[in-house]
Amino acid sequence: MLRGMDLLDRRLGWALASVLVLGCGDDGSAEDGTSSPGTSAGTGATSAATGEGSSAGHDEGSSGGSATTNTTNTTMTETTGGVELCNGWMDDGPSSPWLELYGAGHVLLESGGTYSIECGGQGSWMFPIYPEMGGWELQGTTLYFAVEVVVEGFPGSTGGSFYQEPTYYYDLECFGGDEFDGGFAHDCIAVLPPDGIPDLAALDGAPATIHVELGTQGGDPIVIDLVDMTLSAPAEVVMQECFF
Repeated sequence: MLRGMDLLDRRLGWALASVLVLGCGDDGSAEDGTSSPGTSAGTGATSAATGEGSSAGHDEGSSGGSATTNTTNTTMTETTGGVELCNGWMDDGPSSPWLELYGAGHVLLESGGTYSIECGGQGSWMFPIYPEMGGWELQGTTLYFAVEVVVEGFPGSTGGSFYQEPTYYYDLECFGGDEFDGGFAHDCIAVLPPDGIPDLAALDGAPATIHVELGTQGGDPIVIDLVDMTLSAPAEVVMQECFF
């Protein structure tokens, strides 16, 4: 009996550890070397303040409700003490600060485009934002985003925007599968729908705007505003189970 309780305690401990570091999904540092959408390597392009990012050097995938596996970009820099970096940080892009935003299926998010729902690694339906960025000297592995998503007809749980987070902590450090069960880490900005929407399919086709600001640790923040976006949350997708 004690042995059984000990095994249960160990399993609960691993589950708690996974939850504590869990963001959108696998950060790609587990032994199989796979990753979740938005962390594929490539050459970025500088995004203007209007948010019209370029997809130069990136292959766009197809949107949808399920995760897509891509190659994770990892790098090590002197400024981070040789720490291995993941989660969209690129050392091989432009030499000035740049930021691009990707959605489900590693589709570049652009004004007038589609913003698709997917089942996140945390076991909840979400509208993910996978950032790719670089071009400045890091002073640490934590970045700070300000994020606001406005969806016409769908205010937040307490009023206001569909989603708003003035300080979204985003860690670039890779978490290995030998450190945490499954190698889960914080590899995207998880825009969770507000509580109180009984049928997420009601979001399908809703107009949306996205506002993102990224601090560059000493430089001017990068600001992206995407307008005339359309949410994609098809009934045949959201009727599927989403769980961890």
